[in-house]
Amino acid sequence: MDFEFTRGDTKVFKFKLQDKNGEDLKLSSTDKIYLTAKKNSKSTGIAFQKTLNSGIELRDDGYYYVTINSDDTAKLGYGTYGYDIEIKTATGIVKTLLIGSITLTEEYTFKEDET
Repeated sequence: MDFEFTRGDTKVFKFKLQDKNGEDLKLSSTDKIYLTAKKNSKSTGIAFQKTLNSGIELRDDGYYYVTINSDDTAKLGYGTYGYDIEIKTATGIVKTLLIGSITLTEEYTFKEDET
């Protein structure tokens, strides 16, 4: 999934964990899920990261909701960042679920303008 939104805005999107038959999967309490955003795949520095219960939440409708907050992007440069969503199970299985891009467009009301 690719997204484009104004730097410093809040962005919420959702996805489902499903097996190859379309059946919903749920993570155990010891499994991990990460959304990691970087300037590009070679970057060592993380632009921002979300984890289960810290920006990623499972809701009653069976979807995992990711919330990118204003503070996550307010100080980043304009342009395109790559991201992936990965799960890591307690048994050591690592699986990348999604790879996409986030393009941050220009803004005119900066965080410091919001008094």
